Amino acid sequence: AELAMELDAAYLRLQSALAQNQDVTNVHVPIRPFKGALPWPADGIVVSRFGRQTSNRVPGINFSRNGIELSLPEGRPVSAVHEGVVTHAGPFTAYGYLVIVDHGGGTVSLYGHLATTSVNKGDRVAAGTIVGTSGRNTAGNPSVYFELRIDGDPVDPLQWLRPS
Repeated sequence: AELAMELDAAYLRLQSALAQNQDVTNVHVPIRPFKGALPWPADGIVVSRFGRQTSNRVPGINFSRNGIELSLPEGRPVSAVHEGVVTHAGPFTAYGYLVIVDHGGGTVSLYGHLATTSVNKGDRVAAGTIVGTSGRNTAGNPSVYFELRIDGDPVDPLQWLRPS
């Protein structure tokens, strides 16, 4: 229950941080035409999907996952899925190191559980730019968290990424 409360608090902080990053200009290529064709942020295996889930660690606890988690060895490159401007690059509770890229038009992507970041707030990135390296999730497993938001709402990233 304590872990669930900590995760809820981190989620609320993330919501607040995302709400403050809505005003990025000079993004030239909208992301919407690329639905189903975006490159994967990292070469890993999907171990946790978007949507409503039941906790394996805390019986009876249900939660909604706003992104996907990829399992891959620690230290692997993690790349931006589309061009944009970095609005956050650094530690964030429950996400390890977190990078947020604003793609304009109300669209942002989040890259969490990073061991390192290789971009800074304010950097312009192209699709494929390495934003950091894979790290470990809160359970200690090597992974990367990826989330995509359209108009402020989380969407299933698997519908936006290239079929693999």
